Amino acid sequence: MAEEARPVPPDRGAALPAAGAAPVAPSPSRRASRWGLGLRIASGVLFVPVLVLLARAGGIVFWLFVALEVTLGLIEFYRMMRGRGLNPFQPLGVASALALLWVSYRPDTPHVGFLATGVLLLVLALELRRPEVRQRVEDIAVTSFGVLYVGWLSAHFILLRELPWQVGGDYSSGASFVLLAFFLTWSCDTGAYTIGRTVGRNRPWTRISPRKSVEGAFGGLAFALAAAFIARRWFAPYLELRDALALGLLVGVFAQVGDLVESLFKRDAAHRDSSNLIPGHGGVLDRFDSLYFAAPLVYYYLQIVIFRVP
Repeated sequence: MAEEARPVPPDRGAALPAAGAAPVAPSPSRRASRWGLGLRIASGVLFVPVLVLLARAGGIVFWLFVALEVTLGLIEFYRMMRGRGLNPFQPLGVASALALLWVSYRPDTPHVGFLATGVLLLVLALELRRPEVRQRVEDIAVTSFGVLYVGWLSAHFILLRELPWQVGGDYSSGASFVLLAFFLTWSCDTGAYTIGRTVGRNRPWTRISPRKSVEGAFGGLAFALAAAFIARRWFAPYLELRDALALGLLVGVFAQVGDLVESLFKRDAAHRDSSNLIPGHGGVLDRFDSLYFAAPLVYYYLQIVIFRVP
């Protein structure tokens, strides 16, 4: 992979502005950075109450929210893959991912094995319509991977919301399970962004994400740990001290791994953001990449360790 072009330092012999002259306007990149930070905060503030309302509503309303996220996320993912010269089956991929969401919402859906087998056979059969294409195996692989990466990992949002049915608790408690995953992940993202932007100097992942720093990574981990203990006292009383510690560490590490994985996809496809849908954040994948790794961790920790679902 080619190295990124380094900025050319300013000419030291250039004349300085005369005293009393009008101040030099900030560069477009600096203005864009300030606008980006403001938009990032504003969009986050607007989305949080919407998320809380959707999580409390649960049921088909929350399912539709996740279905929208999966549909938009897959469109972004397949667009990036087409930029690499691949030809994924977008309609089939989206339909398959939504079917996964429905099975997660209604685990009593019959013939799940038949559904999964039918999707695989259909993807294989459709390749017969394009005998001239040379990357058929890659097209099949990227279609299936998109379903698993965006669809199956997102299905854990629904599994979290429907977890009370498994543990025999009140259905309304599912909202706190969803919000726990989002709260820990977004705290981690905020810590990594803030500390990395303020004091980040060591950047060992420049080939994947040039702005990620070691200092930011530790900041994200510290914020995730703090958020876990805050959540325990605020809205997640089912967490013991050891649970808050474990979840804070797990999310603080793997949420950042999820962010780096999506950065790897974008770098491979020569995309800066997955899209410009969300002001200040980029696309759906840019906003949910960390959650794709964090939500399954929170779900399986709650299910296996805390509630001991057989």
